[in-house]
Amino acid sequence: MHSSDQSRPPPHPARHKSRRDFLRLAASSAAALALPDSTRLLAQAIVSGGEASSKTALGDASRVLRVTSKRLVSAHGVNPTLLRESLIKGLCALADTGVVADAWHRLLRPDDTILLKFNQSAAERLGTTPPLARELVLSLQSAGWRPEQIMVLEVGGDDLRLVRQTRPADLRWQGEEVHFGVSGRDSFIAALDQATAVINIPFLKTHHLATMTGCLKNLSHGLIRHPSRFHAAGCDPAIAEIVASQPLRSRLRLNVLNAMKVVYNGGPEAGAADIHAAGELLLSRDPVACDALGFGILNEIRALHGLNPLLPGAAIPKFLASAARMGIGHADAERVQATLITI
Repeated sequence: MHSSDQSRPPPHPARHKSRRDFLRLAASSAAALALPDSTRLLAQAIVSGGEASSKTALGDASRVLRVTSKRLVSAHGVNPTLLRESLIKGLCALADTGVVADAWHRLLRPDDTILLKFNQSAAERLGTTPPLARELVLSLQSAGWRPEQIMVLEVGGDDLRLVRQTRPADLRWQGEEVHFGVSGRDSFIAALDQATAVINIPFLKTHHLATMTGCLKNLSHGLIRHPSRFHAAGCDPAIAEIVASQPLRSRLRLNVLNAMKVVYNGGPEAGAADIHAAGELLLSRDPVACDALGFGILNEIRALHGLNPLLPGAAIPKFLASAARMGIGHADAERVQATLITI
């Protein structure tokens, strides 16, 4: 993909939708599907269509861009043209610019060494990682970052020639352990030492211990040496404490929650009957806000399949509440500026 492919995205469709359109969307998601209170609040956040809540100053809100396309995923796989368009529009909207290279430069520094952190659990079954990895690497290179400035973690496939040309991620472990708090201590992967910026690209899935897995858990349990030690009590407060640690939190620049295919039941591994082709990407600098919206999407999908919400009433996963309390991000819909972009 040449830089000209990304220079000027098509008009931002979310900005041309009327408030009535957003109200209709929220009503269909919350009322017709009989969603729980937590999901209704998140649907109400989308109604803003890019406007800050009247109770929240714009500067205090966490922005989440929800980019959706019914044609993004089909029986033939991921549509690369629509995936590229989804990334361009999401990045440009997040960074308030019309040029995707400018968006990257508002998120990253020119001298950054960038670690792209994917998730290998259920990746082969879901089949959406290789095209997303390719588009992200191409986009970064088109914006000026050299292959040796990019490391890709947890992406397989013999056909990923572009990814193999990037800098190999160091899979050894750091020499010193980091103390996370009451959860204990552990070593991070050595690639984190060498990176100055992390782009987090998790799947959206249910999880039998943590309720859900998304941005936060992909970081907390995907970059440490002994993840099995940190699964007690619904992974709480372990997830929040690990993500809050300085080596990780100081490097996190962007979250791209891959909801092209969603594991809505029985996760984190996936059976064919537990996968829903949602055709969505969520982009945010705030992993808590991204997961909070993702939790609502999981419940939306479960309602479509006749399943109960993951948690009763307005409850959210414990680790999300802990992460919000620790100041990692916002889980309250009134503090999340969510914008829907339909392609």
